[in-house]
Amino acid sequence: MWIEKLEDGRFKYIERYKDPYTEKARRISTILTSDSPQAKKKARKILEKKLSLKILKSSQKNMTFEELFEKWKPIYYQNVKNQTYRNALSAYKVVTNWFDENTIVRNVDSTYIQGLLDDFYYNKNYSYSYTELLRNFLSNVFEYGKNIGVVDKNVIKETTLKKKSQEKNQSRRQTVRFLEADELDLVLDRVRSWKAPIKPQRRKRYADILELMSLTGLRFGEAAALKNNDIDGNKLTVDETLYYNYGDLKKGTTDTPKNQFSERTILLSNRALEIVHEWQLENEINKSLNPDYKNMDFLFTNENGIPIGIAPVNHILRNIRVQLKNEGKLDKELTTHIFRHTHISQLAEMGLPLKTIMARVGHVNPNTTLKIYTHVTNQMDKQLLEKLNEREQKENHS
Repeated sequence: MWIEKLEDGRFKYIERYKDPYTEKARRISTILTSDSPQAKKKARKILEKKLSLKILKSSQKNMTFEELFEKWKPIYYQNVKNQTYRNALSAYKVVTNWFDENTIVRNVDSTYIQGLLDDFYYNKNYSYSYTELLRNFLSNVFEYGKNIGVVDKNVIKETTLKKKSQEKNQSRRQTVRFLEADELDLVLDRVRSWKAPIKPQRRKRYADILELMSLTGLRFGEAAALKNNDIDGNKLTVDETLYYNYGDLKKGTTDTPKNQFSERTILLSNRALEIVHEWQLENEINKSLNPDYKNMDFLFTNENGIPIGIAPVNHILRNIRVQLKNEGKLDKELTTHIFRHTHISQLAEMGLPLKTIMARVGHVNPNTTLKIYTHVTNQMDKQLLEKLNEREQKENHS
């Protein structure tokens, strides 16, 4: 290190180093107001830090996508919910099927990524939402790469994904799904009476957890994560959601709910309490009879104490949907979430304020609630008009 005195009286501290990437001689410097021993010590530390950053950036110039992902992964893990992190791991597996993990990221341009996205969406016919999810994943990784100097810019931001006209038309026709009272009874009866090989006890539990969702507006993960200490009289505290991965089910792994508004306390109706108390009793019986029962205090479990996962429930619902459609009795997309929407529709029919409904079901964004609320109230207005017209006709003929 050497020092040069500047015309304004300050001192420039300079150090020469060899760029490990180009092998050319380079200089780094810093300017201080003094050339005292303390200033020299301070300048040396500043230059050492600058040099280490230069060397680090040089060593990162040939970083592969896999290496960048591994550096990004632990930081992402600390900033998102566990399920979101797992989704990123799944996205990486999918992306690396068509994006070579050994690709040098500084060589990647938007044209290359655009071609991959177009092929995935237009040729391989994956959905728009899923392709967009993968694009966002790549953007997160490349944005981190830009922040640490691996790439000069986030090229993913230069890509676009235009929705197919077919999907646009489907989106316009799509309405928020919920079940009318008679449809709800029909579907629940089919779940309870569904054919083998599913055991009758499990079919009943599937039906009961779905009915509880229709009575409370709980998400499936929230209902499946319920424990005995969440229930206090007719009050139910919602503060966890369940992981659906089979390994996590066996461990009873849970996390905080979807958002801050999802943590809530709601009141249970008499029928909801009946379902809860029935399964508390059933679980006690299973504990006493089954030596392999794993007591994790969950309410909705199988006979071994393992929480109920969403996959088998949605599997039954998909089959029931086909059956009912073929019979001409019901043609609606059946998933667990329709039971949550059904509860929102019931509350809207009661004429409850939108804010009250949102608080009960833990919605932070009013869009979904408002769509159901508007649809139901429009139907109620239509029914009101029909009844008024009927009354007028009767009066005219009297």
